[in-house]
Amino acid sequence: MRVGMVMGVVALLLGHLAGQETGQLTLNLMPGSAASRIVTGKLKGEWAAPNPTPVELDLRSSTYIVVNNILENSDAVILIQPQGLTVKGKVGGVPLEWTITPSGDLIAEWAGIRFDSSKLPDEQRSKWRKAFTAPYELTITPQGRIKTAKMPEFPKDLPQWSEVPLVLRGVHPIVMGLLQMLWLPLLPTEPVKVGSQWQVEVPLTMLELDRLLSLPFSCRLAKLSWDEAIISVKAEHKGEVALSLKRLHPTDPKITVTRGQFSLAGEITFLVSMGVPQKAKWTHKGEISGTVAGGEGTDKPFTFRYEAELDDQLVF
Repeated sequence: MRVGMVMGVVALLLGHLAGQETGQLTLNLMPGSAASRIVTGKLKGEWAAPNPTPVELDLRSSTYIVVNNILENSDAVILIQPQGLTVKGKVGGVPLEWTITPSGDLIAEWAGIRFDSSKLPDEQRSKWRKAFTAPYELTITPQGRIKTAKMPEFPKDLPQWSEVPLVLRGVHPIVMGLLQMLWLPLLPTEPVKVGSQWQVEVPLTMLELDRLLSLPFSCRLAKLSWDEAIISVKAEHKGEVALSLKRLHPTDPKITVTRGQFSLAGEITFLVSMGVPQKAKWTHKGEISGTVAGGEGTDKPFTFRYEAELDDQLVF
């Protein structure tokens, strides 16, 4: 295992394990620290627009995370480099695939229509690979709170983009919206012991807004042993507000959520002896309603009920 670790060292002063105050969980981040983050799981649900259609998808996402800089106030600037996304399964019994390879090629297949950017001429292919491997930048505190997020701009002139099946261009923002809610270093700002609770605001970067909205996560130190600290987390939301998911391209279907409710629960494991967030398990359930504006120029109402089970791991 490399000495350099993506989230640095989590300084956990053990003290007395039997319910005594343990000190503070803090990320001691070092420039050059790096790791891969891999999220895998399944999403099942029903898309009704208006007829109900079953959805069953297998998901795999990989990113490479590097600590780029440590600021004078101890905040860290980290770069997150996409290293592939795979969405495979069936929608209404029809096979679906949306695969972005680690090098940035796109394979998209739906209802007998297949697009493969690796078959494009080299000059065009290089633009696709650059678009799908562009890193984004986060500034985080020593407790892992996200202060700023700089997302890359997807090119509007990507050659042959119109050949990608429209349905798959709508699947991408839904999957990315789900994945971007997951965040590992949800650490407290005060010293904690078993049973201590705290709240962390996680920005929602998947929305088409000129500002960041945040989702509050309720956290609790559930268990502490010599080698592991277990943090249980939960987030819930219910309301009516018009919010559009961020699209890759202006010609993609515009998905606007007008009403919804969801719950996100997880369990994060920190290795105490190594001081690193090792893994997490997530359960995400919800029901959202809204409209989809696509190539036909009309808004079509939809309701999407879903449940996802996801495994989240850092690999050093």
